[in-house]
Amino acid sequence: MEIQRFFDHWQLRENPFQAEEARNDSVYARTMESTVSHPDFEKIYGQPTVPSTSIVLGEKGSGKTAMRLMMERRIEAHNAAHENDRVWMVRYDDLNRFLDQLAHALTPGDPQAGLEQIRLADHQDAILSLAVTELVDQLLSDSKDRLIRSQRKKVRKLSRELRLDLAVLALLYDDPRHGERQPRWQRLKRVLGVGRLVSRQGHSVFVLGLAAIGLISGGLWYFSEAIRWEWQMLAVLGIGGFFGFGATWLSRFFKNGLRARKVCRELRTIARNPRFFADGLWDLPGGHGVESLLPEKGDQDKRYQATKRFLQIVNGLGYGSLIVFVDRLDEPVMVNSDGERMRKLVWPLLNNKFLQQEGFGAKMLLPLELAPLLERADSDFKQQARLDKQNMINPLRWTGSTLYDLCTSRFRNCQKGDAERIGQLSELFQDEVDERDLVDALDQMHQPRDAFKFLYAVIQRHCQNTTGESGSHKIPKLTLDYVRQEQSERVMNLYRRR
Repeated sequence: MEIQRFFDHWQLRENPFQAEEARNDSVYARTMESTVSHPDFEKIYGQPTVPSTSIVLGEKGSGKTAMRLMMERRIEAHNAAHENDRVWMVRYDDLNRFLDQLAHALTPGDPQAGLEQIRLADHQDAILSLAVTELVDQLLSDSKDRLIRSQRKKVRKLSRELRLDLAVLALLYDDPRHGERQPRWQRLKRVLGVGRLVSRQGHSVFVLGLAAIGLISGGLWYFSEAIRWEWQMLAVLGIGGFFGFGATWLSRFFKNGLRARKVCRELRTIARNPRFFADGLWDLPGGHGVESLLPEKGDQDKRYQATKRFLQIVNGLGYGSLIVFVDRLDEPVMVNSDGERMRKLVWPLLNNKFLQQEGFGAKMLLPLELAPLLERADSDFKQQARLDKQNMINPLRWTGSTLYDLCTSRFRNCQKGDAERIGQLSELFQDEVDERDLVDALDQMHQPRDAFKFLYAVIQRHCQNTTGESGSHKIPKLTLDYVRQEQSERVMNLYRRR
C-alpha cells in the first residue's frame, strides 16, 4: 500500500510525523496554540511583564526550539494586546557571525583558540548588537505598519538625553547585515534630531578657511599702501581663529581617534571601523556623557549600563522588559556539538548578576551534554552562577502519556477540515492494541523527535506489509511491536554514544 493511500483513508492533508526540526515544522507552525505543550512550559515561560531567567537542559529533539518558538508566539500575542507594556525580544540563536568576528579579532590563525578567551562582555556586546540593530531597523523602516509608525513618533518625544543615549548605542552596536553604515548613521541622526550642525569635515574646511583668510589678509596688508588697518584686522582674526579653532579641532581629532581605536579593540564580537567610529563621536555633542557608555578594557559595568540605558529607551516606546532567547549553542561551526567547546561558550553566560538584571530575563535552552559538566564545576563557578536562583529544568523529560497526547493532537490537526476527527491515536490500530501499549512504546522514545520517527516508521512498515487491495488501514500489534523494538534499540544506541 502506498503511504499516501493510508493518509487519504484517514483524510490527512499532510504527514503529521514527518518534520524533525521545529523551525521547519509546518504542522507545528500552524497549530502551535492548540498543540500539547510540555508540562513545565508555564514554569519556563513565566510572566512576560515580570521577566525571569529559566535554564533548560535537554537532548537534541527534546523540543527546546519548539518551546522557544511557542514562547515567542505567546509574547507576540501579549504585545498585540498590551500596547504600553510590551516585551522586547532578542533571539540569540545564531552565533556563527559573532564567533567568526571574535576569532578574527583574537586568533586569526586558530579560530578554535578564540573560544578559550570568550568573556561575558563579548556575549553582552552581541546581545546588545542584536537588540539595537533591530530597533534602528524599525526606526529607519519605510514600513506603513501601525506599530513601527507609532515608534517613530514616540522616539521623537523622548528626552534629548535618551535620544543621545540611543545615538551612542547605535554608534557602538548597530550592525546591519546589508547596506552602508554611513548613510544609515546620517538618517538615524535626523530621525533622533541629534548631532552637531558642523561635521568634522566641515570644521576642517572652516579652520583651513580661517588660515587662508589670515594669510591672504596678511599678504595684502604687507603689500598694500592704503587701508592697512583693515587687512591687519583680518590677518589677526584669521590667524588667531586658525590657531584657536585649529587647536580645538586637533585636540578633538586625536582624542576621538584614540577613543575609537580603544573601543573597536574592545568590541571583539562586532566588526567596527575606527575611522567611522571616530567620525561618529565627532557628530555627537561634546557635553553629553558619551564616556559613560563606551566600553573599556576590563570594565564590565559599562555593558550593564548600556543594557540599562537600552531598557530606559524602549520603555519610552512602550516596552516594559527585555527577554533574550539563548538557543542552538551546539550548532556554531566552531562548537560542532563538542561538549568542552560548548562549556567554554556557555559558562561566561551563567553569571547571576547578568541573569538577574532588573527588567531582564534570559530563556536559556541548552544541550544536555552540559549537565555532567555543571555537576563537576567547581564551587567558585557555582557561587557565581547561582543556578538555584535560575529556575533550572535538568533534564527536560517527556513521559509516554504526554507524547501520546502530543501525537494525537498533531494527527487531528493534520486531518482535513471536513474529516471526522479521531478520538485517540489508538484508533489507527487494530483492537488488540490499546492506549497503554502506545503509551509504553512512546515512553521508550523519550522525546518528540524520536516519537515522530517511531510513529512514521510504524505507518511505513504497515504500508510495506499491506497490499493496496486488502483495504486494511488499521495497524496490527505485530507491526507495532516490531518497530518498537527496532526504534528503541536505535534510541538506546544514540544515548550510549553520547
